[in-house]
Amino acid sequence: MKLRMIAIASLVAITFSSCSTVPVTGRRQLNLMSDTEVVKMTKVAFEQMKAQMPISRDPRMNDWLLNVGERISQQVFWDMPLAEWEFVVFENPDVNAFAMPGGKVGVHTGLFKEGIVNSEEELAAVVSHEIAHVTARHTHEKLSQAGVLQAGSTITSMATGGLGNMILNPSLSSNMASWDRAKESEADRIGIMYMARAGYNPNAAIKVMEKMADKYGTEATYRAQQDPNVSHPHPSERLDGLHAQLAEAMEAYEKAKEMQF
Repeated sequence: MKLRMIAIASLVAITFSSCSTVPVTGRRQLNLMSDTEVVKMTKVAFEQMKAQMPISRDPRMNDWLLNVGERISQQVFWDMPLAEWEFVVFENPDVNAFAMPGGKVGVHTGLFKEGIVNSEEELAAVVSHEIAHVTARHTHEKLSQAGVLQAGSTITSMATGGLGNMILNPSLSSNMASWDRAKESEADRIGIMYMARAGYNPNAAIKVMEKMADKYGTEATYRAQQDPNVSHPHPSERLDGLHAQLAEAMEAYEKAKEMQF
């Protein structure tokens, strides 16, 4: 009992001393992970992906991605000052994109071929959203929160190998799903501001999400296509959030255009 009380007290102390602030939203979050540890893990994962998945050489897709990457990375410099940026288009039919801590960004050709992305501005909306997950340290937070839910065992895990070596307990799935839902909405809010500051019209984010809503149909249809352990908000719900942020994003976009001339 005494050891358990010490473990809980240590966990509480760590929790209160390990908070950081999310860019744009200002939300306070739990972060028990070091950037170095997370970047090391994701860098290995990205190299494995490049070795296993074919890389597209399509000139239009690659030119758009490099242009978007250059402009967005300049806007997030202070949120990711040590990033070693790398932008890759993967030959994959999935409508998907991702960004990893350390500045590794991947876009699947399915986004283009399915008509979700038809312009550089629409690609900027997608990439900004994915990079927002990184600057908001959602990976750090997810690992940290999983560790806290494991309570006393967290102290042992941290001492013996770091949170990165933890195997998540399946019983945590419902909790993690709710966090995923909130993180998607937060990344939408941050991402639309990043693209606006980079000089991309934020209305493109609205257009992309409208096409996603059309593609996935009703809530029931959408849920049937998703991983049951992940609860992303339906595109129509995300549209509501983007519209709520649009006025502020348009103001940032107008300022960015003034600075370009």
